[in-house]
Amino acid sequence: MEITQIRHFVRIAETGSYIKAADLLDIGQSTLSRQVRALEVELRASLFYRHGRGVLLTEAGKKFLEYARGVLHLMDSATIALRDSEAAYSGQLVIGMAPSIGRACIPMLLPKLGELYPRAAISVVEGLSGALYDAVLLGQMDMALVYNPAASPNIKITPIVTEPLYLIGPEPVGADHECVPLSTLAELPLILPHGNHSVRVAVESAAARLGLGVNVTLQVDASYSTMELVAQGMGYSIMPRFMERGARLPELSWQMITEPRLDTTMCMVLSGQQPGNPLVAAAAEVVRASLSELLVR
Repeated sequence: MEITQIRHFVRIAETGSYIKAADLLDIGQSTLSRQVRALEVELRASLFYRHGRGVLLTEAGKKFLEYARGVLHLMDSATIALRDSEAAYSGQLVIGMAPSIGRACIPMLLPKLGELYPRAAISVVEGLSGALYDAVLLGQMDMALVYNPAASPNIKITPIVTEPLYLIGPEPVGADHECVPLSTLAELPLILPHGNHSVRVAVESAAARLGLGVNVTLQVDASYSTMELVAQGMGYSIMPRFMERGARLPELSWQMITEPRLDTTMCMVLSGQQPGNPLVAAAAEVVRASLSELLVR
């Protein structure tokens, strides 16, 4: 298996056409066909199937595409690492962030990274913590800022801050406007992310230990859309207080969840398998320090 074959496979997958890929790569369609066939023989799986307008990935092709992009990203990183010290801080830098983190820190962080590393092509991708974690694991991202990542020998985890979770609503629940017992949540209509989100897992697990369930009336993965729905009286939600740092947020009540207190930890994750990349290492320290500064304000 050769890197050229992998690059050409990815280009065909992205264009959905041997003809378009051949034009972009300036090579013959027959060459592309032979390369894909060689990959399929080696992988013992069909990667594409044809239709009237081009080709589509098979299930095996979709799975291989994830790893192929990771391999190409790793090779690009290796090329950067072998250049001289000045050029080492150029190339592509891909950072993933949960939306709740991104809205608060992207306006502060990207100008700083752009100034420090003007030769780097910096990309920021927002997504749920689980998806970002997997992207780092597969080598599709250099680093990600996520909540409560699972331990893995293939991932380096650096905790940034641990915060309590809060019940947010259009108005406080109960007499204590600062705190609310976890048992009270069972009586409320909740707007929470889908089932694998770290906050929802923490809430449902803690409630189950008390023999309680939670009433999830809406499932919304967009944090700030959730806050707008809460402000409209559609229900309540549960978030870390870090969310309140975003600009132009609706006026909401924030009550710390107690009995028991529930915490969430923001972490930086990096691949533990990739060789050292000066740009990634330097940028990771800038991101960590910038977040620490932001959180103590």
